[in-house]
Amino acid sequence: MKKIMLAAAGVLLFLDAGSALADKSAVRLEVPANAGQGEKITITLFARHSANNFLHYTKRLNLTINGQEAASWEFSAMNLPESAEFSRSFEYVLTGPITLESSAICNVHGSANTATATVGLRLTVCGSAESPWCSSSGSSILC
Repeated sequence: MKKIMLAAAGVLLFLDAGSALADKSAVRLEVPANAGQGEKITITLFARHSANNFLHYTKRLNLTINGQEAASWEFSAMNLPESAEFSRSFEYVLTGPITLESSAICNVHGSANTATATVGLRLTVCGSAESPWCSSSGSSILC
């Protein structure tokens, strides 16, 4: 019985050898610096974790916009991320400046960071085709 227990422990240790060097899950955000009001933008989250196997993996990736959860992706031992480095995209229609936060969480070690980013509204020149609120006099005042 003792040999069976040692063999089972050895197999588990061998299967999880990669996670011995694993780190916390980390994330970074890629967004445009500015966009026009009403414009659809793509927010891309890039997650990294040195081991994604059934014992040790990124269990959650989330995105908040202006403090409200906008998207989350859940993973499990049977639904692992496709690789140690993976990405997810989210489309959002900009109605004003936004602040983004994202984190990736390892099921064993937690999160390495909270990524933050902002997207501002693009300024338009009065009289331009992009600015219906300004007069068409062609003045150079910014709206």
